[in-house]
This record gives sequence, structure tokens and C-alpha cells, in this order.
Amino acid sequence: MLWILFAGKGQKFTVMTILDKKKEPLWTGELELKENTAGFRPHKIRILKREGKELSDEEYIQSKEFINLLKKANRIMIATGCSAAQENELKSMLSAYQLKYEYVNICRFCLLQKRFNFINKSSIRYHKEMICPECAKDELKKVLKNSRQNMGDSTVDFFYETLLRTKDFDKTASLLSADRLDPEVTRYDTIRSAGSEKQFPVKKLRIHNRLKNLLLAKSDQLLPVQSMAVDAGLLDGKNLMVVSATATGKTLIGEIAGIENILSDKGKMLYLVPLVALANQKYDQFKKRYSEIGLSVSIRIGAELIKTKSTSDMKKSLDSDIIVGTYEGVDHILRLGNADSLGQVGTVVIDEVHMLTDSDRGHRLDGLIARLRYLFPETQFIYLSATVAGPEYFAEKLDSELVVYEHRPVPIERHLVFARDDEKIRLMAQLVKDEFNMKSSKGHRGQTIIFTNSRANCHTIAASLHAFGINSAYYHAGLNLAERKTIEHKFARGEISAIVTTAALAAGVDFPASQVIFESMAMGIEWLTVSDFLQMSGRAGRPDYHDRGIVVLMPVPGKSYSSGATGTEEEVAIALLKGGLLEEEFDYDEEEQLEELLASVSVTTSRSDLSKIQKSMFGDISENIMLIKLQKYKFIELGKEVKQTRLGQIASAYFLSVSKTYMIVDSINAGISPLHIITNLDFFTAASFKYAEQISKDLRMNLPSRVFQGAFMDIIFDGENLKDVSPKYQKLLLNFAADMFVCSCQESPYCGCAERKFSEKIILLRTKGLEPIEIIRKLEDDYGITAYAGDIFSYLEDAIRNLEAMELIAKNMNKNDVAKNAKELRLKIQG
Repeated sequence: MLWILFAGKGQKFTVMTILDKKKEPLWTGELELKENTAGFRPHKIRILKREGKELSDEEYIQSKEFINLLKKANRIMIATGCSAAQENELKSMLSAYQLKYEYVNICRFCLLQKRFNFINKSSIRYHKEMICPECAKDELKKVLKNSRQNMGDSTVDFFYETLLRTKDFDKTASLLSADRLDPEVTRYDTIRSAGSEKQFPVKKLRIHNRLKNLLLAKSDQLLPVQSMAVDAGLLDGKNLMVVSATATGKTLIGEIAGIENILSDKGKMLYLVPLVALANQKYDQFKKRYSEIGLSVSIRIGAELIKTKSTSDMKKSLDSDIIVGTYEGVDHILRLGNADSLGQVGTVVIDEVHMLTDSDRGHRLDGLIARLRYLFPETQFIYLSATVAGPEYFAEKLDSELVVYEHRPVPIERHLVFARDDEKIRLMAQLVKDEFNMKSSKGHRGQTIIFTNSRANCHTIAASLHAFGINSAYYHAGLNLAERKTIEHKFARGEISAIVTTAALAAGVDFPASQVIFESMAMGIEWLTVSDFLQMSGRAGRPDYHDRGIVVLMPVPGKSYSSGATGTEEEVAIALLKGGLLEEEFDYDEEEQLEELLASVSVTTSRSDLSKIQKSMFGDISENIMLIKLQKYKFIELGKEVKQTRLGQIASAYFLSVSKTYMIVDSINAGISPLHIITNLDFFTAASFKYAEQISKDLRMNLPSRVFQGAFMDIIFDGENLKDVSPKYQKLLLNFAADMFVCSCQESPYCGCAERKFSEKIILLRTKGLEPIEIIRKLEDDYGITAYAGDIFSYLEDAIRNLEAMELIAKNMNKNDVAKNAKELRLKIQG
């Protein structure tokens, strides 16, 4: 099939002969017409390009040969855009030979490259004209290159995909500047809600009326995933593994099973969560909800170790109908050998069960579940998660029926916005304002959660948003319980437009947000995993509040957080949006294997039962080898039965590693005081200098805010530098140096003495009755050093645990004076 195309080119015409619709013409030439007595006729036809190659020598074809070619053509086309005079000349020539023609729209950029392509439905708008996708892609490649942003291949591919989706070059290129937030351009995809699905009527549930009335007060029907759980045997005592997105109603599944089993006299409910913040919230919710039907609720978390005004009214006993606890809080009871104190347990709910795959805490949850299953074989176990790779494997391993609900009750729009660091605040402020100005059909304003990678960023972003007139708040584990609850209540009442928090709390607190913004793609200096990302993005859009959820990722092209991290932030963002969950591996190191095996010896002395517990775990434990090692460390005695030694009991109950256990033993033998021992075990390093910014200005250098970083200590020990600091801050620095850095160590100030003395200072202030927030005020007054109350709280909790372990170890060693001193110090810290 032969086509011939004419297009205007100055006073001449470009001619293309196209064979079999190919975009690369057989040849491209230049036609000059000349008028004679008969009209316009071909005068010169010069070939410029043949079979894709530019010709260096002049090559012409005869007019007669060209006319014969025209007569053979199956299709003669005139490209729109010729001048009227040119068009008349060309039509005159074609009419003289009785040749039919048609007008066509072709890509101007292709024409300039001596290529051929039609303008059609797939074409791309480029400024005020349409061009073909191939040319638009070439132009976009130039723009991306000129942007000087270090983009990876996956990012470039994303831009190409956006170009083809929007069919608008200018809108796609605008993603680079982010001067405007066009949702049609930034939208990556939309995860749609499900259509009509089965919803079980609450009235038909075979449950006690007290529970039924509570459910009816909220809704006449169960949500789809709840209905699926009922069909899977929720009310028949079956173990269930429920995998469903956030806000689909998973929590209530566990509650229905637990409360019904309580009312049926099958035993209490243990509701276990990974975070203290989430345990506090669940405790408050359950206490309010189930006290109406006469049920008691208690909490088992680290907070019961320290008596403060905010925790004094929490019920912590084990005789309640419902016990909300952190994983470690309940595991501590088992490791003490006090499983019987839990009494009859009818239901165990493991919330956020995907924490099994956590690199730091996964082995402990794995061991805890295995021990609970061993101790309570007749108990109903409900496992809840929004994201699990290979859920079939998890369900089989946990001996549970699998319930997977793949849809959300509200759709989520996911957007990708490339931004520079210096423009993120402005963009986030605009997104927060726009969302807060919208009301859902349920009458709720849009509120935003902003995830960032550090506590310092939480404060900076929240303060910057305030400057834009936005009522925002920072929220992280460094805050004390009272501070966190205040923020939670304000957010629930719609008084706060945006919460800025760390990725570490993604699985935690239930903020009913309609929008989630990822200011960073990292958690600390490590990239987010797909599992983390899905958990966090799942916070957007709640069925009782919103009609849809919005998720916005704001990567900085080329940015990374550590030299060891592979990929750049925008590549990670795209991978998170595209990524499916990877199958998890459970590979425990020797320390983790020793810990879990020793902990399991806390609940059984039987070799066969011990093997049974280990085999039910996800991670493999080299049982025989680890038992021999535990015997070597004098943590167990091996015989027909496996028995913990007293030292092993203490190490297990207080989560002590082998090295920490023997550090305590050696320190006691060396006559070191309990205060020195616990501060040598763990330093408090989360302190920062409150006036670091002001001192940096005085010194004309960037001073790190963290107190025990090398650069900060160099300043203190450099008299030349100190004289440039204003007297107010100079005095604070000198006070700190005098109290903390006076020692005879050759490595001073890098010997660790300063960290130990500072840790002692915190503990001694606590022994005088100061609460964490009061300790911070004292440190600020004396040294200009500040910290988060939550960090002080956690450090004191660890100190109490270590002192209690030390007291028991000292008694076991017949060092009664040390035991007495450790107990006295522990009680003073507890308050």
C-alpha cells in the first residue's frame, strides 16, 4: 500500500512516500512547483532522506517518474496548515492529473524529523497544538534532563505513564514545579470501594442481648468483613485470621468474639496491641463502651511501673473481664511463670499481627503467640491485620480460618507530588487547608495526618503549618500520656486540622483522618516497607466520617537518608505505589533464639511440650544447640525435664540478654552501686540542647542539637569557642560541663562518664518525687537541656525493670545489701 503526503514548507512542499503505513517514509523529499500555460506542474523533486538515512549528495527524480508515482498511490494526502496560495497550487497540479486527495492532520514534530504520524485520539496536547505520543515523549525527556533532578528510570517511566494518561504535556511537566496541585495530574490511581456486599443483620446474630443492644445502637447491620467473619465461624469459637484494610471494621470482630465469650462464661478477653499509645486508646474505648453492660476493663503496659497523676486512675489488675495489653506487657506475666494469674481466658485478640514480620520485635510476638496457644488450647484466637504477605500461610500456621476482605468501605485516591524540600510546607499547607474546608456527606470536615521520619521534623512541620494559619499539632512517642490524650481528643472534636506524626505510630492511634500525606518516604533513615506504607495510607478515609480518602506522597527527587540506602526517594515512592507485599522470612539470630527458648521454658518443663511450642512458631529455633548454650550460661538445668535456674528465670522475665545479665552479675561482684549499674546498662541519650540554634548563630556554625554528639562536646571543651557564646548560654554550658564532664578517664569526654552522670541525674531527680515533665523543666533551668517526657518515662520504666532484675539477681547471689539498695532505689523511682 502506497501513500503520498504533501505538507507546506515555505515556498515549497515536503513530500513523503509512505509504504504500508510505516512511520518512517520510504523517502522524504522537497517539491517545487512551476506554473506554465497548462497550470502548475512538478518542476524539481529532490530526495532528502531515503529509508531513514539523510542524503549528503543531491538526488533528484524526474517529474514524469513522480507523476507516475502519484498515479500509483492508493492515497494522496494534504497536511492541514498550508497557506491558501500553496494549497491552490497543489490542488491545481493534482486536478490536472485527475488525482483525488484528502486533508489530514499530522504531527508537526514528526514532520520536522522527516517522519510521519497522524494526529488522532492518542495524540498529546503540547502547548496549543497536538503532537504524537512519541514526539511528546521525546520532548518530555528533554524537560526531565534539563530539570537537573537525579531521577531514576522508574521515575522517568512514571512521567511517561502520566503523559499518556493525561494526554497533556504541560500538565505532566507541571509535576516538576509543583506550582499548582492539579489532582487530575497528580493522581496516581484510585482504589475503589466495593459494590453491594452481604451485610448480616445484627438482630439475627446468635448473641446475648446485652451485646446485641450495644451493636444495634451503632448500626442495624454488620459491615461486610464482619459478616464474612460470622460466616467463617466467629460465633462458633473458631480461630480467625482477618486481613482487611484499615477502617473496614476489623476491631469489632475481635470484640464481638471476646464479649460474647465473656457473657457465655467462657473466660475473659485478652486484647493485645504493639504500642502503649494504642493500648491506652483501646483501654479508654473499651472502658467507656463495655462498662455500660457491667464489664470491667484493665490495662497491662509498662506504665503501671511508675505512679504519676495521669496513670494513677488506670486499673491494672488481672481479674478484669477485659485486659488490654501490649505484647511485652502480657508476655512479662508469662515469663514470670504467672500464667495462672490470668485465670480462664476465653478469647485472645492479636491486633496488628503483621508485627510478626518486624525485624526487632517479631520474634517476641512469635514466641508470645506460641506460648499463649500452648497455655490456652481451648481459647478462641482472633488475629487482625491490614497487610500480610501470603495470608494463607499465616492462617495455616496459626491454625485459623482465613477471612480476606480486599475492598475498602470508601475509595482512596493516591497522589504523587514531586517537590523540593523548600516548597513542601507551602504545598502541605495548601492541601491541609483545602481538605479542612471540605465537608463530607456525613457532616465532617476533612482532617490530615502528615507522616514524617523524625520527631524533630514533627515539631518543625507543625510549627511551620501554624505560620500558615493552620491549627496543627505534633504527636509522637516522646509525648507523655496526658499530652497525647489531649491531642487525640482535640482531633476527634475537629479542633485540629492536621496531626504531624512519625511512621513509628502508623499502626497505633486511631485518628479519623480523611487525608494522609507522606512528607518523607523513610522511617528514621530506613525506607518504608510496602507493609508500613499500606498501614499508614490505610488511615485515610473512615466510613463513619468520610466519602473518600486521599493519600499524597511528596518525594524529593534524588534524595536519600543514608549512604547505605539503595534508590532515591522518588523511586521508593513509586515502588511503594506499585509494590505488592513480599513473602516474609523469619530468620532469628542466636540472641533471639536463646531469648524465645528460655521464655518458653517459663511455661513448661517438658522437652516434648517445649518442642511443640517451638514448632508452632514461624521462626526456626535450633532447639538442641540453644538448650546446650543456655545450660552453659547457667540459665537452665538439663535432664529429663528442662528447668530454669533462678538466674534464667530472672533473665527471661525481664527480657535481659546474656550479656546484660552477666554485666549485672559482674558489677554486683565488683561492688558497684545499683545506681551506677543501671546507668551503665542503659544511657539516656535522647537529650538535646534547647538553645542549639541560638548558640549556632553565636559560633557561626551548625551545632548539632543532640547533647552527646561529638561536635557538641567539642564546643564545650574548646575555650576559644565558648568565649563567643552569649553569657546566658555560656553559663548553662559551663554548668553542664562542670557537673557531667569531670572525670579522670584518658578518653574524656568520650569515655561515657558524661552520659552515665546525666542518666544518674534524671534518676536522682525522679527519686525526689519529680514527674517526667518536672524533670525536664529542672534540666532546662540548670543546663538548658531538654527532652521529651515520653522518653524520660520510658527510660525510668527500663530503670525500674533493671533494678527489679538486679534485686532478684543480688538475692540469688546472697548479696542482700545490694538487693536492699536496689529495692529502695526502685521504689523511689516508682513513686
